[in-house]
Amino acid sequence: MFTKFLFSFDVVVPGNDLKLVVAWPGNEVECEQLVWPSKVSRGRPIPFSIYLWRRGTVPIWWGAEIKSTVAEAEIFVSETDPYVGSAHYFRRLLQRYGNLTEAGALKESVNRAKPNLVCINLLRNGVGKPELELSQHFEQSIKYMKSKHELPDAQISLINYDWHATTKLIGEPRTVEGLWQLLKKPTIDVGFGTGEFFPGNSVGQPFNLINKGLQPGGFRIISKQVGVIRFNCADSLDRTNAASFFGAVQVLTEQCRMLSLPLDSGKHFQPSMVNGRNRDPSRGALGPLPPGWEKRCDDVTGQVFYIDHNTRTTTWNHPCPDEPWRRFDMTVEEFRESTLPYPIAQMAELFLIAGDIHAMLYTGSRAMHSHIIEIFSEEAGKSKKSSTATNFAITLQRRYLNVLVDSTRQKQLEIFLGLRHHKHFPSLPDWPLQVS
Repeated sequence: MFTKFLFSFDVVVPGNDLKLVVAWPGNEVECEQLVWPSKVSRGRPIPFSIYLWRRGTVPIWWGAEIKSTVAEAEIFVSETDPYVGSAHYFRRLLQRYGNLTEAGALKESVNRAKPNLVCINLLRNGVGKPELELSQHFEQSIKYMKSKHELPDAQISLINYDWHATTKLIGEPRTVEGLWQLLKKPTIDVGFGTGEFFPGNSVGQPFNLINKGLQPGGFRIISKQVGVIRFNCADSLDRTNAASFFGAVQVLTEQCRMLSLPLDSGKHFQPSMVNGRNRDPSRGALGPLPPGWEKRCDDVTGQVFYIDHNTRTTTWNHPCPDEPWRRFDMTVEEFRESTLPYPIAQMAELFLIAGDIHAMLYTGSRAMHSHIIEIFSEEAGKSKKSSTATNFAITLQRRYLNVLVDSTRQKQLEIFLGLRHHKHFPSLPDWPLQVS
């Protein structure tokens, strides 16, 4: 029998009293997306942009138990105080992403909107699914915190999106498009941070100093994102990696646009249907070129540029750009056609590698359902055909490790971390030998 508890805690000893303070849910990870231009004029500061998001399990007291080698793991929630510590967890998020002071109040709260703490819940919500109970308790925990007014300085919202069921029902492209529609408003509200790096001697300058690597210098943060988007499924592995990729890729295009690194391919397309009606034609596509303008493609980089024959000048930027965040309203096909493929392919490769590393640390296997991350590539169809067999093999591998090997892995981790010494080393003295 295998049991896994998915809420960790810190142990604090004030005086002689032992006190447990809830810290983080299991498998909690903060992710950062940092973008900057590779070429900047000599002597000029290097602008950069930062986007942060989180992924982790449901922040309540719960666990999973495998009683059969065939059936799915049974999920159970603590019968006593299952939501204790949940407010503490979100309060720490608020302190990190909402400029919460040590006194518990928001800095400049009069002039700023409340930070958004947005939870994207990817658990299965179908009747009879083991994850349904966990999803319901997650929703109840949010309502419980709001009823107790435990986080008055934040806007906490929970968005349910059954990733597996939606994929089976409407297919992968439309599942991604549905996720974009849910992510659009919270992503725009949270935004992303900006800053500048100043190479060279930074002594006496009014910004933070760094002295790591080969290039000394200093940096300053101009603006910060307000709030954070958090993705969760049961174990915070496969679904969270895929869903967070499609959220981050939308932010990437805006980060590049803000840094004057447009990812537009220059291709024009007709707007498609959204929710059964024609979308505003001005959205989701570049406008027509004004009189006297011409579009050409660079022979070396393949990037589209524009010639203004009226002034005899060239620019990488479309003369009639669309409004910010316009790609949230695109279909997957429109996104693929309107965006330069190389940066998106590089980003997808990073997410594939990170997903495998994260899954290997947690389960001893590669990540599953990763082929959807390559949906923008020309090889998407081929990767989907081979993914079914790969996912089945990974499922068997994980089940074997969980049922037969997990106790051994747990023992190794405890020995490595120095926990439960008297159990693993009965002859170990209470006090270690002092060796000079």
